[in-house]
Amino acid sequence: MSQWSDGQKSALTVALITIAAVLLCLAALLGVFWFTRQVAVVTNPAPPTPHPDDGVLVTAVAPNSPAAQANLQPGHILLRLNERPITSPEMLTLLLENLPAGETFTLLVRDEAGELRQTTAVRAATPPYLGVTIAELPLPTTTPNETTPDPAATRPLATDLPVVTGVVPGSPAELADVRVGDVITAVDNQAILNGEELLGQMAAKMPGDTVTLMLRRGEETLLKTAVLAPNPDEASRGYLGIEFRP
Repeated sequence: MSQWSDGQKSALTVALITIAAVLLCLAALLGVFWFTRQVAVVTNPAPPTPHPDDGVLVTAVAPNSPAAQANLQPGHILLRLNERPITSPEMLTLLLENLPAGETFTLLVRDEAGELRQTTAVRAATPPYLGVTIAELPLPTTTPNETTPDPAATRPLATDLPVVTGVVPGSPAELADVRVGDVITAVDNQAILNGEELLGQMAAKMPGDTVTLMLRRGEETLLKTAVLAPNPDEASRGYLGIEFRP
């Protein structure tokens, strides 16, 4: 019976050690590849599919605001903030108020072409925290089996923004540089769609309250801050000192 020589045994041992080392290297490479793929999936998730009822419409963007720096534009629809659905203007304001000043957050946006994209913005220290005028999207009002279209269902979102027609001399509005012809689009980051909503916003204000007005002046969007005075007719009510139409 043949015997293994010492040289053959040594060669066989080296060969086995080499094969084992190669297999261990391959296993390590496969492990690194799998781990890298898993991290990529976690750190680069696809944008979530929004609910059809989510979203608010951007109607104006203040210059040099966080929204402008995030390349938001009128016509964009804001769908989510940090994975939280934006179902109304009030919800967007609440989500922004709950963020610390200076924190970076993510917005899921649908652009004019209907494409979804994600962008980041930094929460401003004072209102308006994002710097946009927004409107709630109208919900569908058609019903199944309806044969005649409802005109209200296809009518575009109606807005009748208040236009300043007069500014009382020496009033908070004049001190804040509100001018005749300015269009009021928001009060304290709440969108204003008509004169009734403006009156409703101002009705709850007290003398000494500070209000932030978003104005459209020609092609510009401006932010003006005014400290309300006592109303000449009722001292317990806040007074801005403007006349407007409608």
